[in-house]
Amino acid sequence: MDHAFVVLGYGQSPFLGEALASVGGQTRASRIVIATSTPNDHIAGTAAAHSVPVVVNRAREGIGADWNFALETTEARFVTLAHQDDVYYPRFLDASVAALAETGAALSFSGYQEIDDAGAPKVSKISHAKHAIEAVILGRARAVTGLRLRAFLSFGNPLPCSSVTYDRAKLKGFRFSTVYKSNLDWDAWWRLMDGGATFAHVAERLVGRRHNALTETAALTRAGVRAAEDAEMFRRAWPRPFADALHLAYRTGYQGASHHAP
Repeated sequence: MDHAFVVLGYGQSPFLGEALASVGGQTRASRIVIATSTPNDHIAGTAAAHSVPVVVNRAREGIGADWNFALETTEARFVTLAHQDDVYYPRFLDASVAALAETGAALSFSGYQEIDDAGAPKVSKISHAKHAIEAVILGRARAVTGLRLRAFLSFGNPLPCSSVTYDRAKLKGFRFSTVYKSNLDWDAWWRLMDGGATFAHVAERLVGRRHNALTETAALTRAGVRAAEDAEMFRRAWPRPFADALHLAYRTGYQGASHHAP
């Protein structure tokens, strides 16, 4: 299967090397490239140490534009936008492409395990809630679409963006919104669902996702951007009174803590 990991490089993450090692350690071979709009010696040195090329987006137009650039930086049909702070367990790619082949879906996503800076498993209120939503609504379902997918996306954004593998042949014309800074992935899932896309679900937790104060979403949370965008997304799914109540409950899960992208 023609697949590429495009690692989203930004700033000077101390975890970039670990992310590169994890995507290079998959049980199935894949191309690997770093896409960045913030070229620097740290990214260049880490890439060289792992023999990975770097492609630079010279236009500094925000996270949505960076993700769109990353999707288009390779000719591979199947692409995973790998987050530099996360790790990918060895079976991630095999399980993802198997799910796509089995279901004919436009994208696949796996479960995730929240990890600390040392890579050890941990649990937060928000990750516990997201795992519960996945278990109750999806269970072991493989192909997810329609009302079930709508329910899954209506109680927050439990779909981990770093675990998604895209079939570009079935997503022609797809682009992330450049309006959102925090919820561009949640918005994307909603738009694809409305367009009738099928999502392939891998129940195994095959991505280790870091939650710390260094991530961009932690900065957006502190600045209040995430709260505003969460409120908008809940109101897309529910009447305003119920949406606002859900938003309040959701917000308490990350208030006062540092979190990764939703």
